[in-house]
Amino acid sequence: MYNPQKLHPISYISGIIETIKQNFIFVFIFLIFNLKDFDYTNFNSYIYPGIVTLIFVISFILHSLKVYKTRYWIEEDHFILTTGIFTKQRKELNIRRIQSVDTAQGIVNRLVGGVVLQIKTPSDGIELDTVSKNQSQLIQQTIKQQQLDLADNVINDEALRDDEENEIDHTNTATQQIYKLNFKNLLLMAMTSGAIGIAFAAVMPIFGSFSDIIPWNAITSKIEHIAQAVYVIVIIIVFAILFISYIIGTIITIIRYFNYTLTRENNQLNISYGLFKVQNITVPTDRVQAVIESQSFLRKIFGYTAIHFVITSDMDVNLEDETVDGKVMVLPFIKRKEAFNIIKDLVPYFEFNEARKGMPLRSLHRYFIKEFFALLVIGAIATYFWSAWALVIVSALLLVFIINAILNVKFAGHIVKQEELVVHNVSILGMKNSYFKRDKILGMENTQTPFLKRSNLTTFKYVIAKGAGMQKIGLKYENSNTVNSLKRWYLRGERHE
Repeated sequence: MYNPQKLHPISYISGIIETIKQNFIFVFIFLIFNLKDFDYTNFNSYIYPGIVTLIFVISFILHSLKVYKTRYWIEEDHFILTTGIFTKQRKELNIRRIQSVDTAQGIVNRLVGGVVLQIKTPSDGIELDTVSKNQSQLIQQTIKQQQLDLADNVINDEALRDDEENEIDHTNTATQQIYKLNFKNLLLMAMTSGAIGIAFAAVMPIFGSFSDIIPWNAITSKIEHIAQAVYVIVIIIVFAILFISYIIGTIITIIRYFNYTLTRENNQLNISYGLFKVQNITVPTDRVQAVIESQSFLRKIFGYTAIHFVITSDMDVNLEDETVDGKVMVLPFIKRKEAFNIIKDLVPYFEFNEARKGMPLRSLHRYFIKEFFALLVIGAIATYFWSAWALVIVSALLLVFIINAILNVKFAGHIVKQEELVVHNVSILGMKNSYFKRDKILGMENTQTPFLKRSNLTTFKYVIAKGAGMQKIGLKYENSNTVNSLKRWYLRGERHE
């Protein structure tokens, strides 16, 4: 590691895959619009595919040269990366400030033993695409050892430590498995995850592409013989698509979170999951800005929940990584009591109090009044130009907004205990508890229109750091006096009850 190292040869193959992704749209356009009427005897017909091929070759050559020129090594207390084809670029990361070393391993990488490696600091990072798995392990071990040596040197400059303290420090570096998602819970998680929306978005374009070759006449004639109604046919088709989407969504979730494992080493958590693409994510607990519990109503009935950490990260890379977004799923599917027993040990400075439920009743209509007038106009126009069925659809949507309003007034709320604030948000899809400390708050936003002022209501939002940006957490239409108390608590630490 102290001599310049090259990337794994699989990087050249990954370059081909990346080039195909970048030029897929051009190939797709050619296959859809030109292949059917392609004239093999006309020279001009080869111009477009020739241009696409030339772009592909140039992109691959440039990527290959970039891989060939890339070198990385450790020099004293810095991790160094040099890249560039015509202009050489050099990036140095101070090893003392490296907080995590994460890996991602797709199908191609798994076949050849390669991984995409990501080294992060609070303000920067390096991505290596691709290194061997053994090399990635060596990099992680070397960085950890360097950090320990540098820390020892700093401590030795201040005072000498005795052998007993050294012994304790070494025992603390042992890796401890905290949580593992078994297949039974993984299946339950997938079936209650709501991934049907993702699958539905994926299925519909495919369904539309093959709609011309599906024998609709044969299908509808058989169904009409049974139902004798067009709307029944539509309902059956919709439910069939939804059912297929549900199955596909469940399979996608199982593949993505397969073998989900959470381990801890000192103040760092390591998350590993994935069947085809294995992700390894490192989360330093000292970067946690907030803890968020997400729970659907269905999961609440069975007593299950999911826990996320909101962390800071200033790194801007192409690798799909939860830590870049700033919201990391730590416990994806677990009994609520067991979840908080684990989380309290990971972040002991949180108290995890239960929020007081209930919002002002006079705010009820404000959750759906805008939507009501918008849907009223849309419904009137759709009824005039289309059918009276538009009123049914509009009424169903309005009912959803009214239910959402009732849930917010009845169950949303917050609580402040000493230095911790808990905000309980509710929607038609589920509920969310946000736990954060006063010293993590970056700012507070209060919104009050003249109508809200007349009703003595205010919308408040606290701003906390999340990833490279920020996140706002708050409640709509709270009592103005309560919001003023929350403001005094945030600014001066005055206790709010």
